[in-house]
Amino acid sequence: MGITMLIDFGVFLVLLALLVFLIFTKTMSILHRVYLALHLAFMHWAFLQFAAYTTPYLPYKFLFVQSSYVALSLTGLGSFVLTLYIMNKSSFFKTFTFKLLLLPCILAVVFILANPNELFLTLNQDVTSAKVFAYGKLFGLVIGQMFIYVIISLTMLTWSYIRSAHRSVTRKLSKFAINGLGLLMLFGIIDLFINIINISLFSSYFPILSIGMMCAAFYMTYQLNRINVLDIIDLAHRDVMNTMSVGILVLDRDSFIVEMNKHVQDIIPLQIGSYFDMKLIQDHIPDTDWSKIEKQFIIRKNDPYYKLEFEIYTKNPTESYLQVQSTPILNQRSKLMGYMFTMHEVTEIKQLAESTKRQNTLLQQRNSELIKTQEKLYEANKKLEKIAITDVLTECYNRRYLMQFLEYELPRNIANRVPFTIIIIDIDYFKLINDAYGHLNGDVVLVQTARKVNETIRKQDILARYGGEEFIIYLPQLSRAEAQQKAEDIKNEIENNRIWIEEVKDEISVTISVGVVTFENYDQFHITDSKVLLHEIMSLADTALYEAKYKGRNLIVNRSFAI
Repeated sequence: MGITMLIDFGVFLVLLALLVFLIFTKTMSILHRVYLALHLAFMHWAFLQFAAYTTPYLPYKFLFVQSSYVALSLTGLGSFVLTLYIMNKSSFFKTFTFKLLLLPCILAVVFILANPNELFLTLNQDVTSAKVFAYGKLFGLVIGQMFIYVIISLTMLTWSYIRSAHRSVTRKLSKFAINGLGLLMLFGIIDLFINIINISLFSSYFPILSIGMMCAAFYMTYQLNRINVLDIIDLAHRDVMNTMSVGILVLDRDSFIVEMNKHVQDIIPLQIGSYFDMKLIQDHIPDTDWSKIEKQFIIRKNDPYYKLEFEIYTKNPTESYLQVQSTPILNQRSKLMGYMFTMHEVTEIKQLAESTKRQNTLLQQRNSELIKTQEKLYEANKKLEKIAITDVLTECYNRRYLMQFLEYELPRNIANRVPFTIIIIDIDYFKLINDAYGHLNGDVVLVQTARKVNETIRKQDILARYGGEEFIIYLPQLSRAEAQQKAEDIKNEIENNRIWIEEVKDEISVTISVGVVTFENYDQFHITDSKVLLHEIMSLADTALYEAKYKGRNLIVNRSFAI
């Protein structure tokens, strides 16, 4: 008994230390809190099992053992709740079905505490035995309900792991929970076999389950410490959903509501987990002209990536206008995951526009709102400036920006005798990729290629999309040998890069042809027209590129500018 008592107390201390570690080192997300509830159940089991050995007073000993089995019964329910959060099924908690699923655990707790006719736990009639208590006739029912919760959880997690995309957050969390609960299940089965089924073969109990809880807690704590995405998700969720003054509604790709904030519920009576029913919204807001809005939804049905923007007008309870925008939510592979709706209250702006000629006082009262609007316009202008010089698809600079920059930069380089290099890149056989996989996957190839080039070049280098599948790189302060090596590095990085193609569920790689022009000899050189000089350099680089393509592609052709 002394060794068993020490083991249970040691397990409690380890679990307590892990609890303190989680509290003081991690930002507490909802999922963290759910796991901590399960962790506390582990702690109560170990502590109460230890406490039962510390008192000779039989009623207290009996109470401690009963309470420990209450904690054990709750671990099954805790694993089920943890599973639902991992699978992003928190809306299920509001359903009647979930309330029914709580009944076995509630009944088990009541049965343990009441212990009618000692059907759960009874005194051992063998006074010579070191075992003070014996299991009642219905003890197995309590243990069985706990195992059923864990088995259901493991089944759901396995299904979630199989269906989740490779390297997705849900897949990582499902694996983490499967391993943790599986470890707990394994020790539970061993404990069941030794301490219950074959109880007569041993003179005392073995704290196998306590050790299992400690091992599972060690593993799950370690994984929670590694999967930092939980912190990021929860912080972003609080920042966006709880601080913004606009309505936010998130649908999955099957049009079920997965998230929304209070502002939406104040406008439309929707519930998380329910189907996004347009008929319900139209009935609740009958004053809006829905014919134009329905046309937009028809367009989205044919083109899932279509962005919606429309206005809702209602007279109930007061006259108000809502500006609604909806954009698709895409994962890293540009696969559609769902839609986000934002609802902006624009009633005051409309009323202000209609009454500016009549009421100057109203303009003064709304001055603070106009200042905020100006700030938003300033930010919008900054975004427009960025759009003007950026290629929309690849997010690198566009051709127009690069040409204007080089017209200004090249004369400065020549005046200061700074060597520079122009590299033109063309993706080999890109038309075949479009024909084989479609233009959307062709766009994915362009984006991934541009991203890989950006990762390879220096901060002072400039990458721009020249047109179609062609890119230009401006590299200042490099000799011809250094520029050649940089071109080799870029070509090798692109060739070794693997790009996921959704249509075939596989990865492909592409090659590039490269034309390089290096300008480093400035003896007796005087620039007359920067535009003419730029045209000559670009023509020479283009000629080098076509020579590389003519010689078989996946090649680099280097040219020096003749003075």
